[in-house]
Amino acid sequence: MDVVHYLDSARLGLMSPSASRRHGELARFAIDAAASPLMDSLLNEGGAAWPDPIRREFPSLSDFPGIAGFRQRVLKTLGCADWQQLILGTTSNSLIRIASQLLFGPCRRVLTTDLVWPVYRKVLERRSSKRSSELCIIPLRQFIFQNHPTASQLIDFVANQFCERNCDGLFLTAVSHDGIRLPVAEMIAAIKGRSEVKVSVIDGAQEFAQVDHRNSLKAADFYMTSGHKWAGSYVPISIGVFGADRTASRIGQVLAHQIESGLIDDPLMQLCWDSTDSQPISAPSTANVAALFACDAAITDFARNSTSACSGPLAEDEMDGLYNPLKKNGWRTMLSSQVLRSRTTVLHHEALERHSPATVRRCFASEGIALTAFDHGRVRLSIPRGNWTTDIQIDVGRRFNSVHASLTKTT
Repeated sequence: MDVVHYLDSARLGLMSPSASRRHGELARFAIDAAASPLMDSLLNEGGAAWPDPIRREFPSLSDFPGIAGFRQRVLKTLGCADWQQLILGTTSNSLIRIASQLLFGPCRRVLTTDLVWPVYRKVLERRSSKRSSELCIIPLRQFIFQNHPTASQLIDFVANQFCERNCDGLFLTAVSHDGIRLPVAEMIAAIKGRSEVKVSVIDGAQEFAQVDHRNSLKAADFYMTSGHKWAGSYVPISIGVFGADRTASRIGQVLAHQIESGLIDDPLMQLCWDSTDSQPISAPSTANVAALFACDAAITDFARNSTSACSGPLAEDEMDGLYNPLKKNGWRTMLSSQVLRSRTTVLHHEALERHSPATVRRCFASEGIALTAFDHGRVRLSIPRGNWTTDIQIDVGRRFNSVHASLTKTT
């Protein structure tokens, strides 16, 4: 069955219209030109340097401003200051390695929470062990579900844990994979009012283009995010922003050392790092430059919607049409607090517990819904920023109950 409701942007966002057009042009371009001097020119100078006949044949590709121009466009879209700097890479693995080096150098004890992405946690644990430092993981999820705290209570809890454990570094998740949104900027400010924070890193992979990220960006020494989830590039690309006065120099040194020594094997990161030099670059054979073109087009679409960057969390009226009917049929929300809500929500039904996540996901797909299914009867919905009317909510709810009825029959 065709996908009627795509509710899985937390996994991978739909490709934006402009990114889709450009990707199609790139496929045609690659048939004849691939890594030709035309590609060199596109990466170095942008499509404006192409001959007019080429520009007319590939109008979307020719709008690419070159790597340097793309970097500036990303910074502008994120709302960065002119002096802030950017790291671009193929995957988030490169960024978390950089983050771990930034933290476990000057910091003896780094505080994080149990909301951290498991892969990131392993990287941080390995790095802390090598440096004979300590990673302090606090049970924030448990605190949230047991106490239903206000924002101020949550901030106090994290700040108190930081001070009690004598920490001096921070790694915070702005929005967890299951939609818990933390007031990370306020947390960092509160901690700095009580203790020294040598380095702060914020994981904003699920924040940018889902909810307003600007306070987080300003608060962190290093901010990590992506273009392929909520922003709509589809082709994976990782984005790191640094530039706080007190840490910018060290971040630059760490990055240069890791790239130049080969500790980070990320051809796209190498390419974009080299592009900051005055020497022209040649089209690489291994870097996935499609990620640059798609991300540039996607953030251009994103920026055209003046409200996108300021997107708020789910309001009550954005869930009532869906959730109220579902409650009557046994569905339960995993997070009721408006304070901690993003545009990602997790629902649970005990009837789903007897089925594998793969089975549940396929069953939803048969009803025209794309989402993520987890163990223990939980499903994750990524609610779009637009086109989420009450009628659509009611239709999604009807399909949810059809899935429930189907899985109950097969039990």
